[in-house]
Amino acid sequence: MPRKNPARNKNPTPGDIRLREKDIAIHDQPLSEKGQELVRRAYELFEFFREKLEPEHTEMQEAREMRQLRQSSRSYTAPPSMTLNSCVDNVIADQIDNMPEAVLVPEREETEDSANEMSDVVGFVLYQAGWPGKYQKIMEDAVVTGTGVAQAFWDEDMMDGEGMVNVIAWHPEDFYPDPLYENIQDGRGVFKTTNTTVAWVEEHYPDARGYVQADDIRPDDEASVIGEVPDGDKKVTLLEFWYKRYDAKARKNRVHMAQFAGKALLYSTELGVGCSESDYSEGVYAHGQYPFHLFKYRDVFRKPFGTGLVHDYKDTQHAIDRYQKYIDDNARESSVTRYFIRRGSGVNVEDIADLSKTFVEFDGSDIRQEMQTVQASPLNGQVYQMMTFLVDAMKQDSGQNQFNRGEGGGGITAASAISQLVAQGGKITRWHVEQFKDAFREMIEQILWVLSEYIDADRVIKIVGGWESGMGMKDKLITLHVPDKDGDRLPKPAFSVRVQVQKHNPVWSERFNELLMRAAEVSSQGGKPIPADILIGAVQGFPDKGRIVRLLQEVGTMYDQIAQMRQQIEGQQAVIDSDAKALGMTSVTQAQMDSPNYQTIIQAMQPKEQTA
Repeated sequence: MPRKNPARNKNPTPGDIRLREKDIAIHDQPLSEKGQELVRRAYELFEFFREKLEPEHTEMQEAREMRQLRQSSRSYTAPPSMTLNSCVDNVIADQIDNMPEAVLVPEREETEDSANEMSDVVGFVLYQAGWPGKYQKIMEDAVVTGTGVAQAFWDEDMMDGEGMVNVIAWHPEDFYPDPLYENIQDGRGVFKTTNTTVAWVEEHYPDARGYVQADDIRPDDEASVIGEVPDGDKKVTLLEFWYKRYDAKARKNRVHMAQFAGKALLYSTELGVGCSESDYSEGVYAHGQYPFHLFKYRDVFRKPFGTGLVHDYKDTQHAIDRYQKYIDDNARESSVTRYFIRRGSGVNVEDIADLSKTFVEFDGSDIRQEMQTVQASPLNGQVYQMMTFLVDAMKQDSGQNQFNRGEGGGGITAASAISQLVAQGGKITRWHVEQFKDAFREMIEQILWVLSEYIDADRVIKIVGGWESGMGMKDKLITLHVPDKDGDRLPKPAFSVRVQVQKHNPVWSERFNELLMRAAEVSSQGGKPIPADILIGAVQGFPDKGRIVRLLQEVGTMYDQIAQMRQQIEGQQAVIDSDAKALGMTSVTQAQMDSPNYQTIIQAMQPKEQTA
């Protein structure tokens, strides 16, 4: 989002005010020729994107329905199987446990301090943006629909109006990249859509009042239904259109953004609608890229969207639900006994149906000739075995076997075998982690560019970071200096982005504490034991390998200081022994050094000042 946006009203109204017909009368918006061409081009492109991406968006909606246990093929009598949903939950949890973390690596020794400070700044930016919660939403979108969408942009309202880079998650059903390109940066544009009403748009964009037409440009999309609108109001789709213009002189792309609703132009960085044209003459962002990053669960050849876990196993889940229906139907039929009674047999049907009667009279000698009972035959055991096989196969193939999910069973008790099964599931998780790490790295690089471009000169940011001598956190003040531009280009930061995984699960904490104990043991064997209070404090701390390094460095520094003090004492003792030898004494004890006679002798040995 650009730095100046009229949509960010200081006192926004709810947007549900009922409008009278005369208040929403539609007129032709007075636009320049370029403005009219921009509106026409945007809606033509959007209609093309929407039509070509309709199959992918339809599959996403079906995946959402399966996630909500509302698949069309499920039985309305048998309960749906939770197998696929459980696998989705566990895959998301795996990715949360492996949430990426940015570490900036200096490319030159003189930029090491700057890289370390910017690592803290990036962590601060992600914390302010609520990244852990956003990452969870992105991971659920990626696992369920195949693609999670993140947008990194400059938000002028953050940090009490001083502005800061923000990150938001956007559902892929409301995201329309160019369907002709696998890499969205190569496309002709990117659209974000928001379902709203005419009243809301005109309240937040007062200059467009009277020009916004009601529309329903996504009638095939069930997610576009926003429910009943207030009387006199109408639905409309707000489009946010990102596109590039190539500057032949500068030999670079300039990215621009425009917003539309109901064929009305609301905002344009290129034409200066809703803002000053000079503010964005060089584009919204100097990096010249669309500020979106796709976290794909599985890539699809020449398609912008990926596929998710639900795409892989939806047919298997349908089969499991079908077999579960067979079992449920057989259980229902087996619970009901059918009675076949010959007409004129003399048996009262009402007496047979009344289960409270112990004795039932009939005319005849053999009830078996008059009436027979029939129950459903037991279901073939292969049905249950097949359902169980499909459930276990889904868990194994998705990398969520029983041991990865924290379950037991399978008759396996050997620790080595369990470790192998856990590692087998972990391989699939690690593969997807690498996929997501690459998208995260690209997002961090864009955040660095946006910080360099929009941060005010000599701005000081207060960050809780750094470590005190007692291994406690302390406030850290970081001054961010804006780099000088070379023309309209920003210099590349003097460090690269390395992404590492910061484990957060209890098992990793266990391993961290074990590593800490081994480090303490090695340090003790090296003659530098870690004091108990410091060691216990580190065990209770946050699991971080860097914390162990800092702990060992601090203990090493402490022992180095002790060694220096010992050397100083030994040097002083050598001087004292030498003086004692000169006086004919073999050695000097501490008691002797403290005696008045010894102090008198030492003073007598001091060289006297020369007088003129």
